[in-house]
Amino acid sequence: MAKTAKRTRLSPAARRQQLLDVAKMMILEDTLQGFTIEALSRIAGVTPPLIYNYFSSRQVLLQELLQREYGYYRSNLTTQLDSAKNLEAIVRIFVEGNFDHLSPGNILPILQSQPELAEAISDITARDSKTLAPFLVKSFAGRYSLDQKQAGLLVSMSSGVSIAAADYCSKYNVPREQTIEHVMQYIFAGIESFLVTEKK
Repeated sequence: MAKTAKRTRLSPAARRQQLLDVAKMMILEDTLQGFTIEALSRIAGVTPPLIYNYFSSRQVLLQELLQREYGYYRSNLTTQLDSAKNLEAIVRIFVEGNFDHLSPGNILPILQSQPELAEAISDITARDSKTLAPFLVKSFAGRYSLDQKQAGLLVSMSSGVSIAAADYCSKYNVPREQTIEHVMQYIFAGIESFLVTEKK
């Protein structure tokens, strides 16, 4: 169980982040269902009224935690994609992202599994879907001289393989790096097979 923090005077912005950090730690160590404002106050070393000064309810706190963590995820993804030099690098970024997303210790899937929390980022995830999927389709189409429908099918199949493997890796504790390499080989072998079939 998490230890109680010694109370110190923090700026409002730092206190807000500290409360979110402690909430994240508590959820990962215990469960989302077991998380309460009262428990947070004990662990963070503050009073419940102080927490309510920053967050009007448990749901508001958890929604803000989800928004923060998704923001970190998006920022990291954007930075990586900006430096990707070829399709293999782009695919690896998304494959590793799926493995990161489903790995133990990642709070995003825990929070996103709750519809009342996920609504806090629904607009931004919808926008991301509208930009990332076309980006991948365009990348596949350009590399292999495919039309949009063909490239879309490859992206969909590649994504499904990556997510299924990441889920399997998380559940059965198989070696991550080795599994990622297998996924990369599987995806590109599948693409080559697809291209051969399309030429017939």
